[in-house]
Amino acid sequence: MKKILTLIIVFMTIVFPSYVQGTNRRPTSKSIILDSHPTNDRSNQPVHRAPMHISVEAWYDALSESITIIYDGEASGEVFLYHDGVLIESSTDINTTFIVTESGNYAIEINTEYWTATGSIDI
Repeated sequence: MKKILTLIIVFMTIVFPSYVQGTNRRPTSKSIILDSHPTNDRSNQPVHRAPMHISVEAWYDALSESITIIYDGEASGEVFLYHDGVLIESSTDINTTFIVTESGNYAIEINTEYWTATGSIDI
């Protein structure tokens, strides 16, 4: 009985405090959901029922105060960053990072020849 009690006490003094510490941490990065759709209107092409999937992600990192866009594909395009509806920065490379130091609504627009992706985040 003493062994079980000792084991419970050791568990509560070592494991439980580290678990509580881990749950109090706030994440420093947040995913930005991007909606994508084709840019060309090809009326003679069949309609695809499945949603378009493009390997592009956007993240906001609170520690570095930046928005990073990561794209794994062959298309080239432009990225536009809007702050409260006003264009503040752009890049000719899809894989890019923007520094964002002010609070407000940030919108991302990615344009390529075949698809467009948009998303936003409130900081």
